[in-house]
Amino acid sequence: MTEQQIKKYSFPTEQRLSPDELRAAFWKCNYTEGSKPLHYWVILPNNVKPLVVEPVQADEVNLTIIGQYVRTDDSPYYEVQVVYEHVNYEMNASDWLLKKISLMGETILENRIVQGESTGKYLDVLTWKETSGGEEMISRFTVLKDYDVEKSGANLFCIKASCVAAAYEQLSLGMLQTVANFDLLNKSDWQMAESIFPFSYEFVEPLSFYIPDSWEVKYDEGNTTSYAHFIFLHNTVTHGNKGLISAWFYERDTAINLDIVLRRAAGIYAKHSHELPTLALQDCLNPAVEQSWNTQGEIRYDDADGSAFLTVCLVRTAKGWYHFEMMGPGPNFENDYWEINKRCMEMIIESLNNPEFHKSTVNHGTKPDAADFPEIDEKQKNSWLPPDWNY
Repeated sequence: MTEQQIKKYSFPTEQRLSPDELRAAFWKCNYTEGSKPLHYWVILPNNVKPLVVEPVQADEVNLTIIGQYVRTDDSPYYEVQVVYEHVNYEMNASDWLLKKISLMGETILENRIVQGESTGKYLDVLTWKETSGGEEMISRFTVLKDYDVEKSGANLFCIKASCVAAAYEQLSLGMLQTVANFDLLNKSDWQMAESIFPFSYEFVEPLSFYIPDSWEVKYDEGNTTSYAHFIFLHNTVTHGNKGLISAWFYERDTAINLDIVLRRAAGIYAKHSHELPTLALQDCLNPAVEQSWNTQGEIRYDDADGSAFLTVCLVRTAKGWYHFEMMGPGPNFENDYWEINKRCMEMIIESLNNPEFHKSTVNHGTKPDAADFPEIDEKQKNSWLPPDWNY
């Protein structure tokens, strides 16, 4: 069945049950098996109890199940699973979850991005799947990320609440209550897989941005002129160069304008055979950025049997033009290089002359089609509990 043939399901984002109704219908489960960084709490319906709490490997999706909860009466089938994966390099929790959902064979019906202050993007998503027995299931997922103080790196957690499609509308508010009220008992003070360090450069304006520790900055004085400066960043994840970001800085008060910058970019791509989408004006939440243009796609080399995934971002500030290109593997199921590279590029743009990662409320362009999701404040994530719930 295609996504167009699947019926429309509601996607509630506000809890409509009263505090008394919530206390009467739900209980708080504390998971304390395994190491302390894995301990979590979750709010479950009264008729949903633990089935499995010992870790179970799900090798086909490279996840560890650390909690499975099912309904204990004859009400419609309802299940909650908590899974995690340990990663060594910084990435968006949203990108990680999207890959896992694809591996699970789920069809996305609705989703929304939760924008962290500085820790990247998170995802709240509703999916549909038909079982091998022909039964339709609806699931709602959310995701958490936290630094592992015992092993370093980060643990990426996902909670999944599922029910039969026929009972979804009846259970949708309970599913929201569960996935929106899932958190760690021993959350660290750092919700990234890596430390980050500031890069600074004296240009026509003092320039700075943040980079994850696994990235290195190199200067190319041979490509530096009186009005344009060039640097590149590379990531040597595991073996070899798995990510490269090139950056050109142009003074805005010279003869440089948008057309000249775009022609410079076009010259760089001329030796490749590809059809890259045109750079398009995009929204940017960094208040230090006046305007931003983006494009991405696969490029193929004329002189070699190979290809690469290219992302281009051009931003304009009060005094400069900044042209960033990210080159590396495209999205795939074999590794996380694309997710790692994407997160570094986004971190650069979000922190460019914005060390506190402040978010602008003013749109500097149009929303990108590929990420046109409603955004909610991260503080709202656990706001659906009664105000005096006993933690």
